[in-house]
Amino acid sequence: MYFPLFLDLSEKEILVVGAGHIALRRVRSLCGFAGHITIIAPQISEALHALVLAQTGSATGITMIRRCFEKDDLNGKDFVLAATDDAHLNRNIFELCRSSGIPVNVCSDSGLCDFQFPSIVESGKVVIGLNASGRDHHLVKETRKQVEGLLQNENFHSRYD
Repeated sequence: MYFPLFLDLSEKEILVVGAGHIALRRVRSLCGFAGHITIIAPQISEALHALVLAQTGSATGITMIRRCFEKDDLNGKDFVLAATDDAHLNRNIFELCRSSGIPVNVCSDSGLCDFQFPSIVESGKVVIGLNASGRDHHLVKETRKQVEGLLQNENFHSRYD
């Protein structure tokens, strides 16, 4: 079980390695919360590129770097998300982060995560995070739907993850 913890990410430097579907979901979840996100990948999906362009002028600064991950990319980072389809690279990023004391989340292996990403529901100033310790995404999705139903008369939106 993971302890739910709400963090101020407005001054944090977040690195996302990878730029596919899962990276898109992670970055979408972070927008509006994070101060700066750097995305590094040799290729960036059209959907992620569009999201980055849509964030221009927002409180979240997003930098895209089109190249392979390098160890020095970790310098100055507060959190790292390994969201590539390369298990060896994800493990390498995990090990480098661990040795540097940087919290890391490896999208493809919940055993290589210092933290989990919640499914987020927002209603006004209320932020609700839902998680099943990375073990039951279906349960989280169904629970999120129930929470949204409770708030259906309120002004809210969800950040799906």
